Amino acid sequence: MRILFCTYSTASDLFATIPFAWALRAAGHEILYAGGGEGMREVAKAGLPYVDIATPGVDLAAPFARRAAQSREKGQLVWYRGGDLQEDEVRATSALFAELSELVVPGAVRLARQWRPDLVVSPDHQGSGAVVAGLLSVPLIAMSNLFALVPDMVDRIRGEMAGTYDRYGIDPGSSRTRLLRTTPPSLFRASGNHLAMRPVPYNGSYLELGTIPDWLLRSPDRPRVCVTLGTFIPQYIGLSLIRDFVAELDTVDADFVFVLGDADRTELGTLPDNVRSHGWIPLNTLLDSCDAIIHHGGTSTSLAAMSAGIRQIVLPHGSDQPFNARLVAERGLGVTCAAAELTAKTITTVLEAPEIGTAAAQVREEIARLPSPSGVASALPDLVG
Repeated sequence: MRILFCTYSTASDLFATIPFAWALRAAGHEILYAGGGEGMREVAKAGLPYVDIATPGVDLAAPFARRAAQSREKGQLVWYRGGDLQEDEVRATSALFAELSELVVPGAVRLARQWRPDLVVSPDHQGSGAVVAGLLSVPLIAMSNLFALVPDMVDRIRGEMAGTYDRYGIDPGSSRTRLLRTTPPSLFRASGNHLAMRPVPYNGSYLELGTIPDWLLRSPDRPRVCVTLGTFIPQYIGLSLIRDFVAELDTVDADFVFVLGDADRTELGTLPDNVRSHGWIPLNTLLDSCDAIIHHGGTSTSLAAMSAGIRQIVLPHGSDQPFNARLVAERGLGVTCAAAELTAKTITTVLEAPEIGTAAAQVREEIARLPSPSGVASALPDLVG
């Protein structure tokens, strides 16, 4: 089959699709990515083909940048205020995703008409894939790795894009859609005729990440804790989220590894001796050697920690992060608090609590039992037939 991936070019969205695309390619299918912006180069770095479908002069990052500016003013990303999703927040979220999707619809449609895919795969919150699938009357697999999206988010985004569907003469409900969940079953409410797949972490090209350092493969002498804020926060907001508790880390009997990408780490001041600061590093490899992680609550990071079976301290900033943080706490995988409230005592408690270790191991086993990407890929003709 010819399979077209319609995706965002942000790292968290794009990287979540790469292992499945690899599995499909290994199963003999033709793969092509459609997306816009510099981020799509990550597809080529992963050894997969793509077409840049961005319209010249259109800034695909503008909606994100606008939300980031509002975030700096209000102290958090604005389309979620907390763990409970309110109707106005759900509407704002679906409107944002629809706006982002519509920016690439013309290019996606043009490419699809030329390439004629047999199947479309897209994140469930990227609406261009549904438009293409409806236009060509081919099945759509909507990949879902976001805990916070309400079950009808796909339909809500289509509703926000009603004008686009009218323009192309498509019935929004015409596409044959299967939801593909890559989250642990105990952490989401199953709804409808969905498929399940194991989340396999992908952190980017090793051409960019470089060699794995020797120290990372050695068993640490004491607990090792990863500290990361993902990709969005360091780039658009900075490191203020973790600045206040850095000085306390030298009182914790553990080693800390800061993974902060290209962010200006001078903002953190002088780091204690038990802190190792790094740029980008393969997160899944690092987490395999860690006992815990302190992070912002992004979905990809949360899933990577769950897959590794390690303890979590979540410092949510905004977006869906408060929702994810609440799930982590309710499942017993760790704790959540404001960054300003994090203390050395909290870190030590999480590292030593046996019930947290037990819960983390349970979810790791739950994830391991899910079908692998290759298993889903081999069964795909029957699943979408």
